[in-house]
Amino acid sequence: MQVSPLLPRRSRAAVLSAALAGLGACAPEGTRLEGSVSELVDLRYERAEAQWSPGELSINFVTPQGTGVNTILKVSAQVGDMIPEGYTGPLVIDLAEVLEGGAQRGAIGRSVLDEPARTFPPLARGKLTVGGTPVEPGSRITGDFHVTFDNGTNVYSGRTVFGSFEATVQQ
Repeated sequence: MQVSPLLPRRSRAAVLSAALAGLGACAPEGTRLEGSVSELVDLRYERAEAQWSPGELSINFVTPQGTGVNTILKVSAQVGDMIPEGYTGPLVIDLAEVLEGGAQRGAIGRSVLDEPARTFPPLARGKLTVGGTPVEPGSRITGDFHVTFDNGTNVYSGRTVFGSFEATVQQ
């Protein structure tokens, strides 16, 4: 793009800003999670996978690694008491909710080859929203999440991570 030197300085800045914003819009969506945790670990991923196990939904942001995968971030939630049999509609999950027994409804994890094991602090607040709850392998689940970790002495304390996804249900 060429900007005419005859344009007033403010107009040139506006044209350049618009051009740069347009370039940013061309980047592939869903390949990077955001938040202050990204200052500490790489949050780029290749695809999102949804997994159902009895009473639990997890959204895994993964990248291939040899014959396996690195789980860049795993957002999981205990949902057994939230979903009636046969329900496939939308769901909003309070990840920081404390359940009977003292455990939180949601948890965040990470498993990357050649990285030390990471323990994330409890959640101060967080939400996982899914547009539907299909369980058939190959189905798609769209949604978003955001979490803020409790304050404390853990390196992740007080930090955030968030993103949107379109995940494929795995077997």
